[in-house]
Amino acid sequence: MTNESFAEVIDAIFAKLAVRYGATWLRQWDGLDMNLVKSDWGSELAGFAQNLEPLRYALRHLPERCPNVAQFRALANACPLPEFKQLPAPKADERVVAEEMAKQLGIKKAMQPLVDGKEWARRLIARHEAGERLRPYTLTCARQALGMEGKMPWQ
Repeated sequence: MTNESFAEVIDAIFAKLAVRYGATWLRQWDGLDMNLVKSDWGSELAGFAQNLEPLRYALRHLPERCPNVAQFRALANACPLPEFKQLPAPKADERVVAEEMAKQLGIKKAMQPLVDGKEWARRLIARHEAGERLRPYTLTCARQALGMEGKMPWQ
């Protein structure tokens, strides 16, 4: 919203307050430049420029006595948040669900041999036995993991 159109909103608020509170509203600004007063209200209420509903709420819930700008802003801040109706959850396509579950089961079955967590060591020993040269430390770690060498407290 532009400053000019928000100035129109401030004018409308002042008109509503003048009708509601009459001479009491006008007397509180006696001797002041009304443009300065409106400018002050505009800057204090500028945070509502993108959403005017809190200002409408404040106008619907005016107190018995004339509010100043801080009191009016407090009324606007008391505006309850809008309630949004929750949409129903989308229905799942049974075929897609079945396919995804089959994939998950396949992944789970593929990981089963790794249950003891020592498959890596078995593969290294198999590579070594097939003639592949491995670093001595790698081979020692694999043998220790399988309990073939040394005894670790966790074995």
